[in-house]
Amino acid sequence: MSESQPDRLDRIEATLERVSQQLDNQVIVNAELRQSTAELRQTTAVLTNAVNVLVNSVTTLTNVVTTHATEIREIREDMREMQSSVLGLQTENRRILARLERGDN
Repeated sequence: MSESQPDRLDRIEATLERVSQQLDNQVIVNAELRQSTAELRQTTAVLTNAVNVLVNSVTTLTNVVTTHATEIREIREDMREMQSSVLGLQTENRRILARLERGDN
């Protein structure tokens, strides 16, 4: 039994050494994970700011496009009114010309 005792103690010591090494490795892995997490948080913050800038830019551009679209609709309406007036003047001019050609007074 005394022979098995030292053998058993050697196995326990070897196991404890492996567990200790695994714990050391885990501490290193945990530190690396904390560092990676901090870097990811920083990158996420930078990306979030960039997205917010883009959202603001898109919002501004949307407002500009909406304003221009409204102005274009108003210009088109004005052009239709002017076209109608020009057509009316052309019709009146043709009537006057026809009367003058016929000699009507």
